[in-house]
Amino acid sequence: MSKKESRTAELAALARASMYREPALRGPDHMAIRFLSAPLKMLVSLEPARRVALKLYTKLMPGAYALVRARTWAFDDFVQRELRGGARQVVVLGAGYDSRAYRFAEMLRATAARVFEVDAPATSRLKQAKVRRLFGALPPEVAYVQVDFEQDSLEERLTQAGYSTSARTAFLWEGVTYYLRQSAVEQVLRFVRERSGPASAIIFDLIHRGIVEGRDTSFGAQQQRRYVQNKGEPFLFGLDPEELPGFLERNGFGLEEVLDADAMAARYFAQAPKDSELHRLANFNAIAVARAKG
Repeated sequence: MSKKESRTAELAALARASMYREPALRGPDHMAIRFLSAPLKMLVSLEPARRVALKLYTKLMPGAYALVRARTWAFDDFVQRELRGGARQVVVLGAGYDSRAYRFAEMLRATAARVFEVDAPATSRLKQAKVRRLFGALPPEVAYVQVDFEQDSLEERLTQAGYSTSARTAFLWEGVTYYLRQSAVEQVLRFVRERSGPASAIIFDLIHRGIVEGRDTSFGAQQQRRYVQNKGEPFLFGLDPEELPGFLERNGFGLEEVLDADAMAARYFAQAPKDSELHRLANFNAIAVARAKG
């Protein structure tokens, strides 16, 4: 399991590093390449090899590359907006090689905010080793929280790392919900609602119920569903657009913003080449921002 988790984290960083190399619409994560192994750095740096890899990726997972691009921008916007609004903690659930704590270090220090990177022990240890090599030491404003979700209490581990249950907190939950059962999704939302300060918020991405059930035949749906099933990580949870507000309401949240494919395209891809498969979003993806109710 530990090897799988570390590999998944590196592949996500690989996608973000590739996006930063795009000439037409450069992605924002300039640090992602620094977390990659030497062979993957080479893959990103050699343009012909990067292009071949992208063709394979878009064939296996149509729409996924564009989603990761939009999601990176949206989550970046959320973090900066919440820090400006008064959040003093950022919790990254399943952090992997997320680089926001380092890209936004100046803003974090200016607002006296801390970042809690939550991940499986093996991935967390590997991330810390890479950070030490990159910066010479672990940043004081970042806490690395190792959680075995089958055995450990998230609250206990966070509290041990200095997390305050009374501080306004911004939670990032990226690329996770659709691999969980509904009960697990609701458990995380309950923690955010009950164990964080007033006005705390969470950003997460989700998919429509139709792709989970196999009904969706729109661009990318069947290919993505088949790919994750073959990898042994099937889609388990989804909500159709009209279900999302009620689902959040029942779990103690108000829906503050939702970005569907059209909204993501308008906000983040207005300057993208119109004929590029790399910038084509699937209609079954969405990004939501929800704020806990008092």
